[in-house]
Parts: sequence; C-alpha cells; structure tokens
Amino acid sequence: MLRRLAHAAAIIGLYLAFSFALFLGLQVNPTYGNLGLLAVGALVALYVYLGFIRKRPGR
Repeated sequence: MLRRLAHAAAIIGLYLAFSFALFLGLQVNPTYGNLGLLAVGALVALYVYLGFIRKRPGR
C-alpha cells in the first residue's frame, strides 16, 4: 500500500514539475521552459529507472 502511495506521489510531483516548466516556457522565458522540460525529462527517466528497472538485492 505504501509503495502505491509513493508511486502516486511521484507521478503527481512529476505532473506539477511539468506544468511549471510549461508555465516558465510560455509565460516567462522560452529558455527557462526548455531547461525545465530537460529537468523534468531527467526526473522521469530517474523515476522509471529507480521504480521499475533497477533490481534491488533480495527482491
């Protein structure tokens, strides 16, 4: 149960980060938006790696 809540919290956090990156790109400065989307992409890749790909010992 705790694991599902952690995944839900991670997805909500990634959505908020993505939304803020779009806000920066559309309203503030396109360069900030590009940097924000790059950071969100890195966070998504890290989430997928840590949450689904990496094999933990003893599992």
